[in-house]
Amino acid sequence: MKYFRFKNVVKDFTTLTIVIPNGVDSFLYSETLAGVKIEDSKEFLTQQHPECEVVEVSFQEIESELKQSRMYHDIDEIVKTMIHNRYTMDDEIKLIKMGVEHPEYVEYQAFVDECRAYGSAMKIGRGLKVERGLRKA
Repeated sequence: MKYFRFKNVVKDFTTLTIVIPNGVDSFLYSETLAGVKIEDSKEFLTQQHPECEVVEVSFQEIESELKQSRMYHDIDEIVKTMIHNRYTMDDEIKLIKMGVEHPEYVEYQAFVDECRAYGSAMKIGRGLKVERGLRKA
């Protein structure tokens, strides 16, 4: 995933924005930030409108902004809903009181971990998060 910051420019009743090639997966995180699943950004940048000032940014530069995005929070809500569809808040409190060694708590925690892993995979697939060990300095 490559990340690009850009400007939308209105020119003669036309809005110029970042140009995404057909068939390329992309995600719009905000009105000025997009993630594009491409290998080489050099050719991609040559296809952009100069007025839009499209520039590549690193994941580290925008990580906190991604965590504030609507998409990131929507995935968190999906994970919470998955958990609460199986366990009510009262169930969770009861399980926590049982202790971490209790078999029902172990089962609950395994389910929560599975839901969180699903959410993490969604975030990684959308460029909102990087896999551990793949962070670039």
